[in-house]
Amino acid sequence: MKAVAIILAAGKSQEKMPHPKANIEHEGGKSFLQSLASTFVKAGCGVLGVVGSDAAAVREQHPSLMLVTNEHWERSLLASVKVGLEAALQEARGADPENAVVVMVHPVDMPALRVNTVKTLLKEMERGDMKGAAALRPEYDSAVGWPVVLSQGAAEKLLQAEGEDLETALKAFNPRRLSVKDPGVIVNINTPGAYERVFGKPPVLAPPPKRRGTLKRSGAANGTGAETASPTSYAASPEE
Repeated sequence: MKAVAIILAAGKSQEKMPHPKANIEHEGGKSFLQSLASTFVKAGCGVLGVVGSDAAAVREQHPSLMLVTNEHWERSLLASVKVGLEAALQEARGADPENAVVVMVHPVDMPALRVNTVKTLLKEMERGDMKGAAALRPEYDSAVGWPVVLSQGAAEKLLQAEGEDLETALKAFNPRRLSVKDPGVIVNINTPGAYERVFGKPPVLAPPPKRRGTLKRSGAANGTGAETASPTSYAASPEE
Protein backbone atom coordinates (compact mmCIF):
# COMPACT_ATOMS: atom_id res chain seq x y z
CA MET A 1 0.00 0.00 0.00
CA LYS A 2 1.30 3.45 -0.96
CA ALA A 3 0.19 6.46 1.07
CA VAL A 4 0.22 10.04 -0.18
CA ALA A 5 -0.63 13.05 1.97
CA ILE A 6 -2.15 16.07 0.23
CA ILE A 7 -1.67 19.25 2.28
CA LEU A 8 -4.14 21.98 1.34
CA ALA A 9 -2.40 25.37 1.31
CA ALA A 10 -4.14 27.18 -1.55
CA GLY A 11 -6.63 29.43 0.24
CA LYS A 12 -6.11 33.03 1.25
CA SER A 13 -5.54 33.77 4.94
CA GLN A 14 -8.64 35.04 6.73
CA GLU A 15 -9.11 37.74 9.39
CA LYS A 16 -5.94 39.62 8.46
CA MET A 17 -3.46 36.80 9.05
CA PRO A 18 -0.27 38.74 8.21
CA HIS A 19 1.48 35.97 6.26
CA PRO A 20 0.54 32.96 4.10
CA LYS A 21 -0.53 30.28 6.56
CA ALA A 22 1.81 27.72 4.99
CA ASN A 23 4.80 29.96 5.82
CA ILE A 24 3.92 30.85 9.42
CA GLU A 25 6.22 29.44 12.08
CA HIS A 26 4.92 26.43 13.96
CA GLU A 27 7.61 24.91 16.19
CA GLY A 28 11.37 24.51 16.03
CA GLY A 29 11.73 27.05 13.27
CA LYS A 30 9.52 25.04 10.92
CA SER A 31 6.63 26.51 9.01
CA PHE A 32 3.14 25.06 9.24
CA LEU A 33 3.73 23.30 5.91
CA GLN A 34 7.20 22.04 6.85
CA SER A 35 5.92 20.71 10.16
CA LEU A 36 3.09 18.78 8.52
CA ALA A 37 5.36 17.47 5.76
CA SER A 38 7.73 16.15 8.42
CA THR A 39 4.86 14.48 10.28
CA PHE A 40 3.58 12.69 7.19
CA VAL A 41 7.06 11.65 6.00
CA LYS A 42 7.86 10.15 9.42
CA ALA A 43 4.61 8.19 9.19
CA GLY A 44 5.66 6.73 5.83
CA CYS A 45 3.71 8.97 3.45
CA GLY A 46 4.67 10.81 0.32
CA VAL A 47 3.82 14.50 0.52
CA LEU A 48 2.13 16.75 -2.00
CA GLY A 49 1.11 20.35 -1.28
CA VAL A 50 -1.58 22.31 -3.12
CA VAL A 51 -0.90 26.05 -3.36
CA GLY A 52 -2.86 28.90 -4.86
CA SER A 53 -3.30 32.45 -3.58
CA ASP A 54 0.28 32.83 -2.30
CA ALA A 55 1.89 30.23 -4.54
CA ALA A 56 5.14 32.11 -5.23
CA ALA A 57 5.83 32.85 -1.56
CA VAL A 58 5.04 29.30 -0.48
CA ARG A 59 7.25 27.81 -3.19
CA GLU A 60 10.11 30.11 -2.18
CA GLN A 61 9.82 28.97 1.44
CA HIS A 62 9.60 25.26 0.54
CA PRO A 63 11.99 24.54 -2.35
CA SER A 64 12.25 20.80 -1.65
CA LEU A 65 8.56 19.99 -1.47
CA MET A 66 6.41 18.83 -4.37
CA LEU A 67 3.81 21.58 -4.83
CA VAL A 68 1.03 21.78 -7.39
CA THR A 69 -0.98 24.90 -8.14
CA ASN A 70 -4.74 25.31 -8.11
CA GLU A 71 -5.28 28.24 -10.44
CA HIS A 72 -8.91 28.45 -9.27
CA TRP A 73 -8.18 28.32 -5.54
CA GLU A 74 -10.87 30.87 -4.74
CA ARG A 75 -13.60 28.58 -6.10
CA SER A 76 -13.73 26.10 -3.23
CA LEU A 77 -11.78 23.74 -0.99
CA LEU A 78 -13.04 20.85 -3.09
CA ALA A 79 -11.41 22.39 -6.17
CA SER A 80 -8.03 22.29 -4.41
CA VAL A 81 -8.63 18.73 -3.26
CA LYS A 82 -9.31 17.67 -6.85
CA VAL A 83 -6.09 19.27 -8.10
CA GLY A 84 -4.17 17.36 -5.45
CA LEU A 85 -5.97 14.09 -6.12
CA GLU A 86 -5.38 14.32 -9.85
CA ALA A 87 -1.64 14.79 -9.35
CA ALA A 88 -1.38 12.07 -6.69
CA LEU A 89 -3.36 9.46 -8.62
CA GLN A 90 -1.60 10.22 -11.88
CA GLU A 91 1.77 9.63 -10.23
CA ALA A 92 0.57 6.48 -8.48
CA ARG A 93 -0.80 4.95 -11.68
CA GLY A 94 2.45 5.64 -13.50
CA ALA A 95 4.80 4.45 -10.77
CA ASP A 96 3.10 1.21 -9.68
CA PRO A 97 -0.40 0.64 -11.09
CA GLU A 98 -0.79 -2.65 -9.17
CA ASN A 99 -0.14 -1.11 -5.77
CA ALA A 100 -3.19 0.25 -3.95
CA VAL A 101 -3.04 3.92 -2.97
CA VAL A 102 -4.35 5.60 0.16
CA VAL A 103 -4.71 9.38 0.08
CA MET A 104 -4.77 11.59 3.18
CA VAL A 105 -6.14 15.13 2.81
CA HIS A 106 -5.21 17.68 5.48
CA PRO A 107 -5.46 21.51 5.86
CA VAL A 108 -2.18 23.39 6.32
CA ASP A 109 -3.56 25.40 9.26
CA MET A 110 -3.83 22.28 11.42
CA PRO A 111 -0.11 21.57 12.01
CA ALA A 112 -0.35 19.89 15.43
CA LEU A 113 -1.19 16.47 13.95
CA ARG A 114 0.90 13.66 15.49
CA VAL A 115 2.93 11.02 13.65
CA ASN A 116 1.37 8.16 15.62
CA THR A 117 -2.11 9.37 14.67
CA VAL A 118 -1.23 9.17 10.97
CA LYS A 119 0.21 5.68 11.45
CA THR A 120 -2.92 4.56 13.30
CA LEU A 121 -5.20 5.83 10.53
CA LEU A 122 -3.14 4.08 7.86
CA LYS A 123 -3.19 0.77 9.75
CA GLU A 124 -6.95 1.04 10.08
CA MET A 125 -7.33 1.62 6.35
CA GLU A 126 -5.13 -1.40 5.56
CA ARG A 127 -7.79 -3.64 7.07
CA GLY A 128 -10.32 -2.70 4.41
CA ASP A 129 -10.65 -2.93 0.63
CA MET A 130 -8.27 -0.33 -0.72
CA LYS A 131 -9.84 -0.33 -4.17
CA GLY A 132 -13.34 0.14 -2.80
CA ALA A 133 -14.83 3.54 -1.98
CA ALA A 134 -13.83 3.68 1.68
CA ALA A 135 -13.20 6.78 3.77
CA LEU A 136 -12.02 7.32 7.34
CA ARG A 137 -11.84 10.37 9.61
CA PRO A 138 -10.37 10.75 13.09
CA GLU A 139 -12.39 12.16 15.94
CA TYR A 140 -11.29 13.64 19.23
CA ASP A 141 -13.68 14.12 22.12
CA SER A 142 -16.57 13.28 19.75
CA ALA A 143 -15.57 16.04 17.30
CA VAL A 144 -14.77 14.96 13.75
CA GLY A 145 -11.32 15.99 12.55
CA TRP A 146 -8.62 15.76 9.91
CA PRO A 147 -7.01 14.27 7.89
CA VAL A 148 -9.64 12.70 5.69
CA VAL A 149 -8.32 9.30 4.59
CA LEU A 150 -9.50 7.95 1.24
CA SER A 151 -9.04 4.61 -0.43
CA GLN A 152 -8.01 4.70 -4.07
CA GLY A 153 -11.59 4.00 -5.11
CA ALA A 154 -12.95 6.84 -2.98
CA ALA A 155 -10.28 9.23 -4.26
CA GLU A 156 -11.17 8.43 -7.86
CA LYS A 157 -14.88 8.95 -7.20
CA LEU A 158 -14.26 12.22 -5.37
CA LEU A 159 -12.56 13.52 -8.50
CA GLN A 160 -15.89 13.15 -10.28
CA ALA A 161 -17.99 14.76 -7.53
CA GLU A 162 -20.27 17.59 -8.58
CA GLY A 163 -20.77 20.85 -6.75
CA GLU A 164 -18.23 22.88 -4.77
CA ASP A 165 -18.71 21.75 -1.16
CA LEU A 166 -16.17 19.22 0.12
CA GLU A 167 -18.15 18.08 3.15
CA THR A 168 -21.21 17.39 1.00
CA ALA A 169 -19.11 15.37 -1.44
CA LEU A 170 -17.56 13.35 1.39
CA LYS A 171 -20.97 12.38 2.78
CA ALA A 172 -21.43 10.11 -0.23
CA PHE A 173 -18.72 7.84 1.22
CA ASN A 174 -20.16 7.83 4.75
CA PRO A 175 -16.69 8.17 6.33
CA ARG A 176 -16.11 5.91 9.29
CA ARG A 177 -14.87 7.67 12.41
CA LEU A 178 -11.92 6.50 14.47
CA SER A 179 -11.47 7.91 17.97
CA VAL A 180 -7.90 9.10 18.62
CA LYS A 181 -6.09 10.67 21.57
CA ASP A 182 -4.75 13.55 19.53
CA PRO A 183 -6.31 17.02 19.86
CA GLY A 184 -4.26 18.04 16.83
CA VAL A 185 -6.91 16.50 14.57
CA ILE A 186 -9.34 19.28 15.52
CA VAL A 187 -7.07 22.24 16.42
CA ASN A 188 -7.33 24.83 13.66
CA ILE A 189 -4.87 27.76 13.84
CA ASN A 190 -6.41 29.90 11.12
CA THR A 191 -6.59 33.37 12.71
CA PRO A 192 -4.14 35.66 14.54
CA GLY A 193 -6.18 35.21 17.71
CA ALA A 194 -6.00 31.43 17.52
CA TYR A 195 -2.24 31.58 16.91
CA GLU A 196 -1.68 33.89 19.87
CA ARG A 197 -3.74 31.66 22.16
CA VAL A 198 -1.56 28.67 21.23
CA PHE A 199 1.88 30.32 21.08
CA GLY A 200 1.50 33.41 23.23
CA LYS A 201 2.66 35.80 20.51
CA PRO A 202 1.41 37.22 17.20
CA PRO A 203 1.95 35.14 14.04
CA VAL A 204 5.49 35.29 12.62
CA LEU A 205 7.09 33.93 9.48
CA ALA A 206 9.22 30.81 9.76
CA PRO A 207 12.96 31.34 9.18
CA PRO A 208 14.18 31.15 5.57
CA PRO A 209 14.65 27.58 4.29
CA LYS A 210 17.98 25.81 4.27
CA ARG A 211 18.91 25.29 0.65
CA ARG A 212 19.71 21.64 0.03
CA GLY A 213 18.70 21.66 -3.62
CA THR A 214 15.25 21.03 -5.03
CA LEU A 215 13.87 17.62 -5.85
CA LYS A 216 13.65 16.79 -9.51
CA ARG A 217 10.42 17.13 -11.42
CA SER A 218 9.59 15.74 -14.81
CA GLY A 219 7.00 16.73 -17.36
CA ALA A 220 5.22 19.99 -17.97
CA ALA A 221 2.45 21.79 -16.15
CA ASN A 222 -1.01 20.53 -17.01
CA GLY A 223 -4.14 22.57 -17.46
CA THR A 224 -4.74 22.91 -13.72
CA GLY A 225 -1.29 24.29 -13.05
CA ALA A 226 -0.17 20.98 -11.51
CA GLU A 227 3.21 19.67 -12.51
CA THR A 228 3.87 16.01 -13.27
CA ALA A 229 6.07 14.62 -10.54
CA SER A 230 8.91 12.15 -10.80
CA PRO A 231 8.67 9.20 -8.37
CA THR A 232 10.93 10.90 -5.84
CA SER A 233 9.09 14.20 -5.93
CA TYR A 234 6.73 13.21 -3.11
CA ALA A 235 9.64 12.71 -0.76
CA ALA A 236 10.79 15.28 1.74
CA SER A 237 13.31 14.94 4.50
CA PRO A 238 11.94 15.17 8.05
CA GLU A 239 13.99 18.35 8.44
CA GLU A 240 12.26 19.96 5.47
